[in-house]
Formats: sequence, structure tokens, C-alpha cells
Amino acid sequence: MALSRLIVNADDFGYSEAVNRAIVCGFESSLLTSTSLMANMPGFDHAIGLIRQHPFLQHNVGLHLNLTEGYPLSRALPACPIFCGKGGRLIYDRERPLFRLGRRERMAVYEEMEAQLERVLAAGIRPTHLDSHHHMHTEWAIAPLVCRLARAHGIGRVRLTRNMGSVPSRVKRGYKTVFNYWFLGRRSGFDNTDYFGDIGDMNYFLKKNGGKRREDLSVEIMVHPLLDEHGGLVDYDGKDLRQGLLPILQRVTNFAFTSIDL
Repeated sequence: MALSRLIVNADDFGYSEAVNRAIVCGFESSLLTSTSLMANMPGFDHAIGLIRQHPFLQHNVGLHLNLTEGYPLSRALPACPIFCGKGGRLIYDRERPLFRLGRRERMAVYEEMEAQLERVLAAGIRPTHLDSHHHMHTEWAIAPLVCRLARAHGIGRVRLTRNMGSVPSRVKRGYKTVFNYWFLGRRSGFDNTDYFGDIGDMNYFLKKNGGKRREDLSVEIMVHPLLDEHGGLVDYDGKDLRQGLLPILQRVTNFAFTSIDL
């Protein structure tokens, strides 16, 4: 299978210095094409330093919006018990879907996301895309706010909800299809990929569709690089990242894997 575009994005840049080092290692190993930066986590300043140090990072960084972990950057969100506990820490765990928010909550969420974006912009980083920690932007009540933020700041790509792995539930499959079409499809004006998922999802997709001769599809693969106790580069599940990605790359292209456009 040949693809028109393949993105391998490392989430959680800025989460910690350890995660940051793993992501840089992924770029240096030519396994990654982009990363998404967290503005409210302890490794943010370290990540900014790495971006300035490494030219290959400077135009390949998006914003990883975070409403589920750490502390908010804005003042209003801590007053919303759905999102923050008594100490002000972000606590929403996505166990309960968010189909609707009140006006005060919508304003607080948008203010927080904008504060995270403004911190990244103030550091001299112009995000290439938006996605989110724990996929919060795929909640029905959050998605319109994320799209509004992207359009207000001229950010041309917002990550889809997963749509290429095995989803046994018809309800979930239906939600994903409607969500991507309604918020993020071609009618949205965003330059999004056709498919999104992790390494396991991509392997499922290739097994199901690998024999079809399609050259107009675009795919984003999400990874979460870490360094194991021996210094090896692994994904969030502890599996070797290179061994997970290289067979996929060999199947979808014969070109050297150095950029997003193949």
C-alpha cells in the first residue's frame, strides 16, 4: 500500500525530561515526523530548550491540549468540579462522556486551552496541529471549542478520533464515524488525515486493507516514546518502537522515511 501522507507523531512532549529525551531519540532515529507539546506539565521548559537546540524539531511541533492531568494555566477552570479537584489539579478521567457543557464551563475550557496555546506561542513555537492528552478533544462537548481555537489561530490540522483499529462496539464505531465527519472531515476545512490510530491500529488496518491499491490515503500514527531501563526506545506498552514501526514503513512506502509527505 502506498500513502500520500504518513505522519508518525510523538505525544506528550513536555510531560517530563525523560519523555522529552525519548522523543528526541525518536527523531534522531528517523522514526518520527512530528510531536505534540504539553504546555502545563513539568517538562515544558526543557522541551522548549530542546526545540531551540535541534532544528529538526522547530517546524514539527503541535499542541497537545491537556484537560486531564497536572494543573491548569488559567483561573476559571479550577472552579469547575467536572475538571478540577479541591486542590486545583485536573481530575477528569473520561469515564463519563461529555455531550454537553454549561456556558460557564465552555468559557472556562476555552480559556484554559487558549492559555496553553498562548504559552507555546510566547515561547516562539507556532503549532502545526492540535491534538489532546487522553483524546479529550474527541468529546462531543469539547470538539467545537478545539475547532474554534484552531480556526482563531490559523492552525490547519486537528487530529481525528481513532478510526482504523478494531472497534467491536457498533455504538463506538458509529460515534467515531459521525464525529470525524461532523467536526473534522473535509467539510471542516482542516487539512486532516483520512485515518488515525496507534501502531496496533495501523497493523490491523494493513491486514484488512493492505492488498488494496490506494495511493491517495493519508494516515497518522500516534506513539508515546519512552526509554527503558537499558536505554532502548519503546512505546507506552513497553514494546520496541523501532521494531513496531519499521515493518509498517516498509509496507507503505519504498522511500526513505524522512518527512511527512511520501
